Amino acid sequence: MKYNESDTAQTQQETQTSFSTISPGEIVIGTLVEVDEQGHPHVDFSGNPSEQPSKAITTLVLTQTHIGRQVALLFANGNMKNPVIMGVIHSPLHAMLENFGQVENKAEGDVPDEAEQESGLEIDDVLIDGKKIIFEAKEQIVLKCGESSITLTQSGNISIRGKYLLNRSTGVNRIMGGSVKVN
Repeated sequence: MKYNESDTAQTQQETQTSFSTISPGEIVIGTLVEVDEQGHPHVDFSGNPSEQPSKAITTLVLTQTHIGRQVALLFANGNMKNPVIMGVIHSPLHAMLENFGQVENKAEGDVPDEAEQESGLEIDDVLIDGKKIIFEAKEQIVLKCGESSITLTQSGNISIRGKYLLNRSTGVNRIMGGSVKVN
Protein backbone atom coordinates (compact mmCIF):
# COMPACT_ATOMS: atom_id res chain seq x y z
CA MET A 1 0.00 0.00 0.00
CA LYS A 2 1.33 3.42 -0.94
CA TYR A 3 1.91 5.99 1.82
CA ASN A 4 -0.48 8.90 1.46
CA GLU A 5 0.04 12.03 3.59
CA SER A 6 -3.55 13.21 3.16
CA ASP A 7 -4.88 9.91 4.60
CA THR A 8 -2.55 10.24 7.60
CA ALA A 9 -3.58 13.85 8.20
CA GLN A 10 -7.27 12.88 7.96
CA THR A 11 -6.77 10.01 10.45
CA GLN A 12 -4.98 12.33 12.89
CA GLN A 13 -7.77 14.91 12.57
CA GLU A 14 -10.44 12.23 13.17
CA THR A 15 -8.53 11.00 16.24
CA GLN A 16 -8.27 14.53 17.64
CA THR A 17 -11.97 15.11 16.96
CA SER A 18 -12.96 11.88 18.73
CA PHE A 19 -10.91 12.86 21.78
CA SER A 20 -12.32 16.41 21.94
CA THR A 21 -15.76 15.15 23.00
CA ILE A 22 -16.76 12.40 25.38
CA SER A 23 -19.97 10.59 26.24
CA PRO A 24 -22.04 12.30 28.95
CA GLY A 25 -21.33 10.81 32.36
CA GLU A 26 -18.10 9.12 31.25
CA ILE A 27 -15.47 9.51 33.96
CA VAL A 28 -11.82 9.98 33.08
CA ILE A 29 -9.03 9.61 35.63
CA GLY A 30 -6.54 12.46 35.47
CA THR A 31 -3.82 14.02 37.58
CA LEU A 32 -3.93 17.32 39.44
CA VAL A 33 -0.85 19.11 38.10
CA GLU A 34 -1.10 22.48 39.84
CA VAL A 35 -3.27 24.90 41.73
CA ASP A 36 -2.50 28.40 40.46
CA GLU A 37 -2.25 31.59 42.54
CA GLN A 38 -5.98 32.26 42.09
CA GLY A 39 -6.78 28.76 43.36
CA HIS A 40 -7.76 27.32 39.97
CA PRO A 41 -6.80 23.66 39.52
CA HIS A 42 -5.03 22.46 36.37
CA VAL A 43 -5.29 18.81 35.33
CA ASP A 44 -3.76 16.50 32.77
CA PHE A 45 -5.39 13.34 31.47
CA SER A 46 -5.26 10.80 28.67
CA GLY A 47 -6.84 12.32 25.58
CA ASN A 48 -6.17 15.91 26.68
CA PRO A 49 -6.69 17.93 23.47
CA SER A 50 -4.20 20.54 24.71
CA GLU A 51 -0.45 20.06 25.04
CA GLN A 52 -0.63 21.89 28.39
CA PRO A 53 -2.57 20.87 31.52
CA SER A 54 -6.17 22.11 31.28
CA LYS A 55 -7.70 24.61 33.69
CA ALA A 56 -10.57 22.88 35.47
CA ILE A 57 -13.46 23.69 37.74
CA THR A 58 -13.99 21.60 40.84
CA THR A 59 -16.69 20.46 43.22
CA LEU A 60 -14.34 20.39 46.20
CA VAL A 61 -11.60 22.48 47.77
CA LEU A 62 -8.17 21.59 46.40
CA THR A 63 -4.86 22.87 47.72
CA GLN A 64 -1.17 22.51 46.93
CA THR A 65 -1.13 19.35 49.07
CA HIS A 66 -3.33 17.61 46.48
CA ILE A 67 -0.88 18.17 43.60
CA GLY A 68 0.11 14.86 42.03
CA ARG A 69 -3.05 13.08 43.20
CA GLN A 70 -5.36 11.30 40.78
CA VAL A 71 -8.73 12.95 40.26
CA ALA A 72 -12.06 11.82 38.77
CA LEU A 73 -13.04 14.06 35.88
CA LEU A 74 -16.29 14.71 34.05
CA PHE A 75 -16.52 17.20 31.20
CA ALA A 76 -18.97 20.09 30.87
CA ASN A 77 -21.18 19.51 27.80
CA GLY A 78 -19.01 16.49 26.92
CA ASN A 79 -16.21 18.82 25.81
CA MET A 80 -12.77 17.58 26.91
CA LYS A 81 -11.54 21.18 26.98
CA ASN A 82 -13.85 21.80 29.99
CA PRO A 83 -12.84 19.34 32.76
CA VAL A 84 -14.75 19.24 36.03
CA ILE A 85 -13.01 17.63 39.01
CA MET A 86 -15.63 15.50 40.77
CA GLY A 87 -13.36 14.07 43.43
CA VAL A 88 -9.92 12.93 44.49
CA ILE A 89 -9.15 9.22 44.09
CA HIS A 90 -8.62 7.61 47.50
CA SER A 91 -5.11 6.27 48.04
CA PRO A 92 -4.21 4.50 51.30
CA LEU A 93 -0.62 5.75 50.91
CA HIS A 94 -1.73 9.38 50.59
CA ALA A 95 -4.11 8.97 53.54
CA MET A 96 -1.23 7.63 55.61
CA LEU A 97 1.06 10.48 54.53
CA GLU A 98 -1.63 13.02 55.42
CA ASN A 99 -1.84 11.42 58.87
CA PHE A 100 1.91 11.92 59.31
CA GLY A 101 1.45 15.65 58.87
CA GLN A 102 -1.19 15.59 61.59
CA VAL A 103 1.11 13.76 64.04
CA GLU A 104 3.27 16.83 64.57
CA ASN A 105 0.25 19.08 65.12
CA LYS A 106 -1.62 16.75 67.45
CA ALA A 107 -1.05 16.91 71.19
CA GLU A 108 -0.76 13.80 73.36
CA GLY A 109 -4.09 12.46 74.57
CA ASP A 110 -6.23 14.08 71.87
CA VAL A 111 -9.25 12.06 70.81
CA PRO A 112 -9.16 10.95 67.14
CA ASP A 113 -11.61 12.84 64.95
CA GLU A 114 -14.47 11.21 63.03
CA ALA A 115 -12.52 10.98 59.73
CA GLU A 116 -9.66 9.13 61.44
CA GLN A 117 -12.07 6.69 63.08
CA GLU A 118 -13.87 6.00 59.78
CA SER A 119 -10.65 5.48 57.79
CA GLY A 120 -9.43 2.80 60.19
CA LEU A 121 -6.02 4.48 60.21
CA GLU A 122 -4.67 5.77 63.47
CA ILE A 123 -1.89 8.27 63.64
CA ASP A 124 0.43 5.83 65.40
CA ASP A 125 0.02 3.10 62.74
CA VAL A 126 3.27 4.18 61.04
CA LEU A 127 5.92 6.63 62.20
CA ILE A 128 8.57 7.96 59.81
CA ASP A 129 11.14 10.31 61.29
CA GLY A 130 13.70 10.29 58.47
CA LYS A 131 16.01 7.85 60.28
CA LYS A 132 13.85 4.79 60.79
CA ILE A 133 10.37 3.46 60.11
CA ILE A 134 8.27 1.93 62.86
CA PHE A 135 5.22 -0.15 61.95
CA GLU A 136 3.04 -0.87 64.95
CA ALA A 137 -0.10 -2.95 65.19
CA LYS A 138 -2.17 -4.25 68.08
CA GLU A 139 -2.41 -7.87 66.90
CA GLN A 140 -0.30 -8.73 63.87
CA ILE A 141 1.93 -7.34 61.13
CA VAL A 142 2.38 -9.28 57.90
CA LEU A 143 4.83 -8.33 55.15
CA LYS A 144 4.00 -10.39 52.07
CA CYS A 145 5.37 -10.66 48.55
CA GLY A 146 4.34 -13.59 46.35
CA GLU A 147 4.93 -16.81 48.29
CA SER A 148 7.17 -15.12 50.88
CA SER A 149 6.00 -13.62 54.15
CA ILE A 150 7.19 -12.33 57.50
CA THR A 151 4.59 -12.36 60.27
CA LEU A 152 4.94 -10.67 63.67
CA THR A 153 2.31 -11.40 66.32
CA GLN A 154 1.43 -9.64 69.57
CA SER A 155 2.47 -12.77 71.52
CA GLY A 156 6.07 -12.36 70.31
CA ASN A 157 6.08 -15.00 67.56
CA ILE A 158 7.97 -14.21 64.36
CA SER A 159 7.37 -16.41 61.34
CA ILE A 160 9.52 -16.14 58.21
CA ARG A 161 8.26 -18.24 55.29
CA GLY A 162 9.44 -18.67 51.73
CA LYS A 163 10.63 -21.18 49.15
CA TYR A 164 14.27 -20.27 49.78
CA LEU A 165 15.69 -18.46 52.81
CA LEU A 166 19.14 -16.89 52.78
CA ASN A 167 20.85 -15.73 55.94
CA ARG A 168 24.19 -14.08 55.22
CA SER A 169 26.51 -12.14 57.50
CA THR A 170 29.94 -10.55 57.12
CA GLY A 171 30.34 -10.74 60.88
CA VAL A 172 29.24 -13.20 63.52
CA ASN A 173 25.90 -14.89 62.79
CA ARG A 174 24.37 -15.87 66.12
CA ILE A 175 21.32 -17.98 66.77
CA MET A 176 20.19 -17.62 70.36
CA GLY A 177 17.14 -18.97 72.12
CA GLY A 178 15.87 -21.06 75.00
CA SER A 179 16.38 -23.99 72.66
CA VAL A 180 17.50 -24.16 69.04
CA LYS A 181 16.13 -26.83 66.68
CA VAL A 182 17.45 -27.48 63.19
CA ASN A 183 15.03 -29.56 61.07
